[in-house]
Amino acid sequence: MKKQFSQLSKAEQEEVELAYHQMNPEDFDELMMNAQHHVPDVIHLPTGLVTKLQLVAKAVGEEEYQPMVRRWIEERLQQERVAAGIH
Repeated sequence: MKKQFSQLSKAEQEEVELAYHQMNPEDFDELMMNAQHHVPDVIHLPTGLVTKLQLVAKAVGEEEYQPMVRRWIEERLQQERVAAGIH
């Protein structure tokens, strides 16, 4: 999995920024058109639940709980789609 920009070292961030600034505009447009789109929805969870999720994430070696929860949701969605006969 790719590192998030904010998780890169300062030197790595500068290297990524330099690469973008040196990029051909047409290549940049194509890169942006092919980028994964996200819906900026937020699910509000009770503090106690977030604390438990953080503990589980840490116990299984995850740095953050959000990717783990996202993966769980994707897995369950796939199971439900199969059960409902949706492909």
